[in-house]
Amino acid sequence: MALSRRDALKLALATGVVAAPAILGGRVLLESRGEAQPNADVFVSPPAPGAGASPLVIVLPAGTPVTSAEHWQELLRVEGLPYAQVIDVAALDRASMGAAAAIILLPGAIDHSTLELLRDFVMDGGGLVAVQPDTSLLALCGLEALTERTDHGYLCVRSSAASAAGIATGALQFHAPLIHTRAVEAEPVAWLCDAAGVATTIPAATVRRLGSGMVVAWSYDLAESVVLTRQGDPALAGDENDGLDGVRACELFAGFVDLDRIAVPQADEQQRLFVNLLNEVAAAGSPLPRLWYFPDNADSMLICTGDSHNNPAYAVEDVLQRVERFGGAMSIYYTPPPTSTVRRAVRRIRNWAEQGTPLGEILPQSEVVTPYHADAWRARGHEFALHPYVEEGLEAGWARYWEQFTGLGFGAFDTTRTHRVLWHGWAETARVQAGYGVGMNLDYYHVGPTFQRADGSWAFGYFTGSGLPMRFVNDDGRLLSIWQQTTQLVDEQLIAMPWGANFTGVDTAEAIEIAGHLVRMAAGGAYAALGGQFHVDPFAVPGPWTEPAGAYLVGVLAACAERNVPIWSGAAWHDFARARAEGGFDRIEWQAEFGTLQVEIGAQTEELVLMLPLQCGTRRLAQLQVNGKENRAATRQVGATLYSVVVLEPGASLIDARYHTA
Repeated sequence: MALSRRDALKLALATGVVAAPAILGGRVLLESRGEAQPNADVFVSPPAPGAGASPLVIVLPAGTPVTSAEHWQELLRVEGLPYAQVIDVAALDRASMGAAAAIILLPGAIDHSTLELLRDFVMDGGGLVAVQPDTSLLALCGLEALTERTDHGYLCVRSSAASAAGIATGALQFHAPLIHTRAVEAEPVAWLCDAAGVATTIPAATVRRLGSGMVVAWSYDLAESVVLTRQGDPALAGDENDGLDGVRACELFAGFVDLDRIAVPQADEQQRLFVNLLNEVAAAGSPLPRLWYFPDNADSMLICTGDSHNNPAYAVEDVLQRVERFGGAMSIYYTPPPTSTVRRAVRRIRNWAEQGTPLGEILPQSEVVTPYHADAWRARGHEFALHPYVEEGLEAGWARYWEQFTGLGFGAFDTTRTHRVLWHGWAETARVQAGYGVGMNLDYYHVGPTFQRADGSWAFGYFTGSGLPMRFVNDDGRLLSIWQQTTQLVDEQLIAMPWGANFTGVDTAEAIEIAGHLVRMAAGGAYAALGGQFHVDPFAVPGPWTEPAGAYLVGVLAACAERNVPIWSGAAWHDFARARAEGGFDRIEWQAEFGTLQVEIGAQTEELVLMLPLQCGTRRLAQLQVNGKENRAATRQVGATLYSVVVLEPGASLIDARYHTA
């Protein structure tokens, strides 16, 4: 016969089971106050100079902010080129330029001697990319000055240009001043155009062959434009623009992003065009090794997440098991109940009694999530992280919910999403989260009337212009130590939720098709880590929303499985993004005389995918070894460049490549 609760407690007292937590009560009470706030480094330290010369050099003119160079380095990291070195223009000389295959000259004035140095570099076979070139550089670029500029606009590629291969042919938005010029001795690669993609005669990017080398002129600061495209209009920070209660990050894009163009990752397309041109101008100097965006040579990723508002453990388990059936892992962003330190201590003791003592077989089992659940889920590859409320204020909310979460014994975490995705300032939320040691934010979230066109139709896609993670930029221009990962596939935008959301009003089948279309487009060449939101609440609160939520989740997972798109948690994705950005390119050495390229990559904890251009000028990759073993690599076309692809196992790698003249 089963014991009553009273008899069970008597038995526990008699056997000393309850005495243990009584003895440990003081320690439990202390731990239930929560862990100390980490006070982590908020800003990214500028990368240390590489051990050897780099084939990519960024030149910083006098008076140009150092942060501008940091933005360019971050852009190149996103594109898998994490080894660009920065040189102040005053230190530029033949020795510092010697090993460079391409020089990226940032906006700013240069003197006559520097101009002659750059001209000689190009004439001897070097590649120069002049970003928003100063008037003193226009003749070298093959351009003539005009008097106007366009601060925000569109560009479109000239489809017949070699470097435009693989780039979307429609209008692409930019958000930085484009200086008007006239092409005289340069070949346009992209034009200024209108929203419909009708080109003007004003070039946005040009190439000019000069001597044995090439000059590219990029008429606006791409890195500045990408930052604004991704983070939104600073002038809209704090503004209520969508009529919903509370300010969200997506409101930074009201009237700033063209809803007719967000199906295309516009910032990413411009970055890939830039890399196309880099490969073209560097070809005479050196092949540029590049890291692929995703692990295991995948075409795209799904970053699978679900907000859970103190939902019971069985509901979380239900959702996780559905994800696991597709070989995936998930991040659960959990809001703990607001309780006092004493109540948290009592809850922890009860958790201990249920999970760690014989009483667990006798006591009625509670349905609340415990650290034992969280540890078990983490052991299965999932992430269990905080979903804080910040209605009382950003810093106050984080302090309170950090105390709740860690005080209940759940520990620290890598990624997060804020309840109701409330956003403070332009970058304030990201800055505060970075201080808590959070490495990736998923608050840039596709929800609400911001995405409804004037005719009533709805837009879906990449409102930040990107499907790739990139670190946030602070208001003062410094890089923050936290990545922006957009959440593009949001259930409450498409299907009913217990709280009444479902902005678009489509049925479940159409919702699955909308999400599936984005998955197919990403895997087919948009190349994106798609953030997915699959709330746990519909599985915890039975109602007419439960079945559609399950169907939507399974439908998106099935679309990913159909296209071999890996399904990862935010924590695993953060670890990969961090390893990839840090790169580990210890040495890149090109010996033009012999056509040999040697690349050393330091010890890595993640599986990285290295790409080498199959063609370098008149030479073609003929032999490839990894750690002394012949490698029969696959190939991948990215933009205008065909690459040989090598999957590198964790650890250190030495790559030897030999290029033969065709």
